[in-house]
Amino acid sequence: MEEEPNQAKLQMVTETISRNTNWDEGVEGIIKRNLLIGNLEYAAEVALKAGRTTEALLIADAGGEQLFEKIKEEYFSNICKDSYVKVFIKSIVQDDFKELIQS
Repeated sequence: MEEEPNQAKLQMVTETISRNTNWDEGVEGIIKRNLLIGNLEYAAEVALKAGRTTEALLIADAGGEQLFEKIKEEYFSNICKDSYVKVFIKSIVQDDFKELIQS
């Protein structure tokens, strides 16, 4: 059976950040402990700084709109180094196309 073109492309994308799978130690342990005590803000901040962007955004989403916006802004301002993401994706996510039109 032949794969769909989009599926084949997705299979080529791989995670480049090394992950600790033991959530009892290291950065993951810090994230886990803060989740367990309800400190979602710190857990999201640590996750973002550790390169766990997906986890950071999911935790922030659970923490409410204000935390989600804070983590999202931190990502676009200080974490993301990809100019395409900073301009195009940010414009779409924030529904603000001024910067996109100017580029």
